Amino acid sequence: MKKILSVLTVLVLSVVLVACGNNEGNGNEDGFDTNTAIKVYTRDTTSGTRDAFFSGIGFKDAVSSNEKLVTGFVEVDGNGTMRSGVAGDTLGIGYVSLSSLNDTVKPLMFNGVAGSVANINNNTYDLKRPFMFVTRFVNATEEPADDIEALVRAFVAFSQTQEGKAAIQSQGGIVEIRTTDKTWDEIKADHPVTTKDNSGLTIRFGGSTSVESVSKALTAAFVPLAGNFNAVHEHTGSGDAVKRTWGSEKDAANSLHVGFASRDFNQDEKDLFGNAQSGRLNWDAVVAVVHPTNPLSNISAEQLVKIYDGTYTKWSDLID
Repeated sequence: MKKILSVLTVLVLSVVLVACGNNEGNGNEDGFDTNTAIKVYTRDTTSGTRDAFFSGIGFKDAVSSNEKLVTGFVEVDGNGTMRSGVAGDTLGIGYVSLSSLNDTVKPLMFNGVAGSVANINNNTYDLKRPFMFVTRFVNATEEPADDIEALVRAFVAFSQTQEGKAAIQSQGGIVEIRTTDKTWDEIKADHPVTTKDNSGLTIRFGGSTSVESVSKALTAAFVPLAGNFNAVHEHTGSGDAVKRTWGSEKDAANSLHVGFASRDFNQDEKDLFGNAQSGRLNWDAVVAVVHPTNPLSNISAEQLVKIYDGTYTKWSDLID
């Protein structure tokens, strides 16, 4: 009887092992099935992150139009929703700002190079983009029209000081702090408005969701140095940066004093704000992300285009 049981046990184990062997190539040690369909996530057409991503991989047709995108894509409205969408979808792929990256998703190397501050600074990581700002005030040399304008000018000046750049770096913004950069103490006399009690004044900041964490860090550092004015943030996308400072909503209740974009301003926007005070705040990178259980670690521009245009439909198209 014991001999019969032993034979049966061996037979059962053999069947189990064969079954496991038959799944080889369809998954990995974490159980990821490569024969499943890819779920594509993207940002809306006004997003600076979308612009930088599709421009960077050479899929210009998808920057401002969904016409060429794969059928069934999921459109999300910010880095946070992109991140949570991919984090909750084992089959998902998307892209986020480097400054928005956390461990709920897995970052992919791009063309064999990891998205990092060091690789942005040494120009080896190609998916990078600027964080831009524009104010609702003309970049004039004469005295500011009021204390709000004076505070905005002071804020812009602070962003280029050693303290301002440190605040940007604290949120993953890529900027170089040089020994020749001024400190706030060295320039604050140029901005006497900051010595007043400004607690009754409100300055509204908004635009790109990618720049939100950086801009909030800047205002948190600057407000105590500038009379404790009220800094209100409402970030709804790069497309609103100029629209709400100089465009159709400049006089609406949601107008901005400072708008941020996570891309270069386009020519129509530049024509609209003219010689308003504007410039680059820092650099950032865009990183393709997948679910942490996905075995993929590196992806090329060509592969990303094929995912987003629908040429590649299953993970087995990318993973052996």
